Amino acid sequence: MKIRILLSLLTFLLLVPGLSNAADRKMVIQVNSKDAVIQKMALNSAKNLKRMIGKDAIDVEVVVYGPGLSLIKSRGRAADKVKTLMADYDVKVSVCNGALKAYAKRHGGQELEVIKGVSRVPTGALRILELQEQGYAYLRP
Repeated sequence: MKIRILLSLLTFLLLVPGLSNAADRKMVIQVNSKDAVIQKMALNSAKNLKRMIGKDAIDVEVVVYGPGLSLIKSRGRAADKVKTLMADYDVKVSVCNGALKAYAKRHGGQELEVIKGVSRVPTGALRILELQEQGYAYLRP
């Protein structure tokens, strides 16, 4: 009898979504291109993953570096879309601090105004590696 109850409880916990703290699936999306089409594909991929799999059933992080910095400009063409993804779909966005420093150096010390909520990481490539070591699948549109 105790085994039946235990099995029933275990089955219930496995079937009811949202009871575990960790997402079942994880995806890191690399953006290192200033090409608007590629950036749009990255954002659409993040949104579609969240919508199709479930907001809480997948963790998605977009890692931006190099020429991809235009994606996270606070007044850029994609700013509203990025803000919506972060707020409504719980997509994490991180940016390479090295790329931000290089940008400032090229622009006479003027820093890029980044969308609020975008987290800074030491390097984009290292962040992608760390996420893959944590079980994240990798996507580069």
